[in-house]
Amino acid sequence: MPEPITLADDPDLARLIDLLDMLSGPEVTSLWGEGDYSIGKKFASRLRPILNGQGRAEDVDYLAVYVLKYLGKDNIHIPQDQIAKSLRGVNGLPAAGHAWVEDATRTAWTLVTRYSLPRWRGSDRGSTPGEHWLLVP
Repeated sequence: MPEPITLADDPDLARLIDLLDMLSGPEVTSLWGEGDYSIGKKFASRLRPILNGQGRAEDVDYLAVYVLKYLGKDNIHIPQDQIAKSLRGVNGLPAAGHAWVEDATRTAWTLVTRYSLPRWRGSDRGSTPGEHWLLVP
């Protein structure tokens, strides 16, 4: 069984957690939604094991995908202006919301490619990086 991934192991993961900590907490249902299928519940299900030191690659990958899907640039779930309003200490400054979304998106994409790329490549089938390009005549 693979070792858990901790914040100390991955500075990009620690950065993403820091960015999420800048947002209003899960009790703010106007941001995260409410109920069993809320965006906040989705985040909590992946954050809990990571913050408890028991996160696996799958948890980190899903967390990063959730950031891209629900908080990333031009997403349809939580718009950038709502993110700006929920950032602690910046009083809804639009530029702060823009910067947060850009940083979170970049950091999340770094984590997605780190933890998903082996599966995307088909590493379970023994392929190597760039192998599909060798097939082009």
